Amino acid sequence: MLNLINWRPIFLFVILVTAQTMAHALFFDKSPEPSSVKINLSETGVVADFRFEIKKHFPYWFSMEFWFPENDQKERARIRKLLGGHAVDKAGKPIEPGISTPVNLKIFAVCRDGKEIEVYSQDIDPILTSWGQASFSKTIGTHVLTPGTYRARLVNKRIAQELSSVRITFEIGMPAKASFDSNISIAGSGSCQR
Repeated sequence: MLNLINWRPIFLFVILVTAQTMAHALFFDKSPEPSSVKINLSETGVVADFRFEIKKHFPYWFSMEFWFPENDQKERARIRKLLGGHAVDKAGKPIEPGISTPVNLKIFAVCRDGKEIEVYSQDIDPILTSWGQASFSKTIGTHVLTPGTYRARLVNKRIAQELSSVRITFEIGMPAKASFDSNISIAGSGSCQR
């Protein structure tokens, strides 16, 4: 005969794991698919061109992530030196510029009839904006997108041969723990009837 008292810790563990998973999904939602695409900055031209779905009316950020093995401090330091710093002077110029990585990003809304309408365009030479245990990030920009299908096109404008051995991804995501009033209309956030 099963003793129900012995099953109580297992039941509580399952409830705790389920609650943690739901909380993680709530605070770290990355609804665009794909949210990450590998890119190559050691050649110029189009490095990413893909369609993705947006499910939630929200501001999305676009960035490049430069990855390194999590516990490899030597490789982390090498990549950090290549990318430069995040501090800027009074004129807005990077104090430690690092390698220039100029890109052009265009986001197009894809209408039901297949027509594409440009809703976002950015020419930028981004600087280091954030870092974590396994990557450094250069933010390209942010834009409010409404639910629907979109196409992203990222063009690299300068060969960065020094980064040929670094895994680099183009990311589309939502900021964690942010509030946004979706009733506010933003010009250019979605231009076609879908």
